[in-house]
Amino acid sequence: MSDKSPPLEDLKGKVKEAWGTLSDDKELSEEGEVQQLAARLEKEQGLSAEEAQRQAKKTLRG
Repeated sequence: MSDKSPPLEDLKGKVKEAWGTLSDDKELSEEGEVQQLAARLEKEQGLSAEEAQRQAKKTLRG
C-alpha cells in the first residue's frame, strides 16, 4: 500500500475534479474522477494503489 491513505486521495481527487470543472480543464477534472475511484477501489476491494489506479483508468476512460 502507498504512503497516502485512500480517504486523503479521495479528497484530493474531489478537489482536482472541482478545480477542473471551475477552470474548464476537462483533463484535470477527469484525473480527479480517476483518483477518487482508485481510492475507493483501494479501500473497498483491498487493491494495491497501482492496481486500483489501473482499473480506475480502464473503467472511466474505456
